[in-house]
Amino acid sequence: MAKRVAAMGFLILAGAAAVGPIRSYDFFWHLTTGRWIIEHHSLPLYDPFTLASAHIPWINGEWLYQIGLYAVQSLVGLRGVSWLNGLFIGAIFTVAFWFADSDLGVALFVTAIAFAGVGQAIGIRPAAAAALLLVCAIALLGSRLTHPRLAIAYALVTVVWINTHPSALLAPLLAAATLLIDLRRWMVVVASALALLINPFGWRAIAAPLELTKMVSSGEFVNAEWLPSAPALFPLFYVTLTTTVAAYLLSKEKWKSAWRAAIFVVLAVLAIQHVRNQSLYFAALPLLFPAFRRLPQKATVTFAIAAILPIAWVFTHADHKPGVDAERFPVRAVARLRQSNLTGNIYNVDQFGGYLEWIFYPQRRVLTDGRNELFRDFIAFDARAHQDSRAWHAMLQQYRVDLAVDEYQSERIEVMDVASGERHYLPASLVRYRRRDWALIAFDDAAMIFARRAAFPADTIARLEYRFLVPDDPHIGYLNDEFRNGARADVERAKREIGDIAVVRELERGTRE
Repeated sequence: MAKRVAAMGFLILAGAAAVGPIRSYDFFWHLTTGRWIIEHHSLPLYDPFTLASAHIPWINGEWLYQIGLYAVQSLVGLRGVSWLNGLFIGAIFTVAFWFADSDLGVALFVTAIAFAGVGQAIGIRPAAAAALLLVCAIALLGSRLTHPRLAIAYALVTVVWINTHPSALLAPLLAAATLLIDLRRWMVVVASALALLINPFGWRAIAAPLELTKMVSSGEFVNAEWLPSAPALFPLFYVTLTTTVAAYLLSKEKWKSAWRAAIFVVLAVLAIQHVRNQSLYFAALPLLFPAFRRLPQKATVTFAIAAILPIAWVFTHADHKPGVDAERFPVRAVARLRQSNLTGNIYNVDQFGGYLEWIFYPQRRVLTDGRNELFRDFIAFDARAHQDSRAWHAMLQQYRVDLAVDEYQSERIEVMDVASGERHYLPASLVRYRRRDWALIAFDDAAMIFARRAAFPADTIARLEYRFLVPDDPHIGYLNDEFRNGARADVERAKREIGDIAVVRELERGTRE
C-alpha cells in the first residue's frame, strides 16, 4: 500500500515538474513524418520534405513513434502534447521506481535524483519512448517469468523498440548480461536478436544507426547531442555514476547484482561518450542501483521525504509554459511569412527545418533539417558557403532559393571594398542577404526571414519589407536622421505586427543612440 501511494505521489509531482514547452528541434520533423505516413498510408522510401538531402534510402527507424505523436497531436494540439509529455516523463520514472529492487525510501530518492538528472531535457522525441522501453526491458529481465515466457515477452518489447528508436540495438546486450546469473537465458538473447529484424527495413535498421555513429565520430559536423558529457556541464551525472560504483563495491550481493552492474557499465559508457545517451542512463538508474532492502523505518522515511527536493528543484528551475517555445523556434516570424502568401524554396538552418516542414510542406520546400545522415554532403557544402560569399550565392542559385529563414550570428563578417581596398566588418545578414537583392520581411527572437526581390512583385516587397532594420546588429548606427527616422517607423510597425519582444526592444534602443 505504501509503495502504491508513493508511486502515485511521484507520478503527480514528477509529471507536473516535467511539463514544459516544446524545445526539441527534431520534434517537428518527427511530427511532419507522422502526418505524411498517415496521409499516404505508407512509409517514405526517400526523403520527401527537403531539397538538399542525398538521394539515398531513408531508413526511418522511428516511424512507430512518429505515427503515435501525430495521432496525439491531432487529438490534443501542441499545448496538449506538452501536458501529456510531462505525464509521460513522470510515468517513465514511476515505472522505474515501481520495479526497483530496494528499500522504498532509497528507491524513491534514487528515482527522484535520476528524474532531476534528465528532467525536461529528455524532450518530446523518440528517445523518451526508448527510455520507457529500456525500463520495461530491464524490469522484464529482473522478473521471475519462465524462460520461454520471458523470451516471448522480451522479444515483443524488442519489436516495438526497434520500430521506435535505434537504441533497441541494446536489447540483446541487456539480455546477454543476465547470462551471468543463468545460462539458460540464451533463448532470451537469441529471441531479442531475431526480433530486431522485425521492422520494415530488415537488417538496414540495424546498420543505419551504426553508420550514423561512425559519421558523427569522424568529426564531419558538430552536434551538441553527440558531444561527450563534460563533468563541468553535467556534474549530477558524474555524482550518480561515482555513487553507484561505490554502492556496488560495498554491496554484499555483488554476484547476484552482477548483471545489473554490467548493464550499468554499458549505459554509463554510452552516456559518457554522448550527451544524448544520458536519458537512457538516468531512466534505468533506479533499476540498476544496488539494492538496500533492510533499512530502519526512520531512514526509509527520511529518504522518502528527501526525494521531494530533487523534484522541487526541477519544478523551480524550469519553464512550464506548454506549447512551442517561441524563443527557440521562429513562431512569430514564420506566422508573418505564412500570412504573406509568398511561395518558393526556403533556405534554412537545420534546426528550423522541421518546424518549417510542419508549417509549409508541401506548398514550400526547405533545404535541410535535423536528420544529419541524409545531409552529409550538404553539411559540408553549406559550411564552405558560409566561408565564401561566392559559394554562398552560388548555393542559393543552385537550389533556386527565393526565401530564407536564418538564425542570428553574433560575429561580424569581414568584407573588402573593391573600389577602395578597405576592409570592414559587417553584420552577417548584410553580407549574405545583400539588401539590393534581398528584403527583410519578418523577424523575431529566433530568426530573420528574407525574400529575394526578383522573385516577387515590387509592390509586395515594399509592403512587407523592414527597410531600415538590421536585427542581428540592433546598434549598427545610422548615417543620418532619414535612416534613423525610417528605423524608428519600422520599429513601431514591428511592435504592431510582431509584438513587443526582446529583439524589437533592442532595435528601439538602437534608434535612440
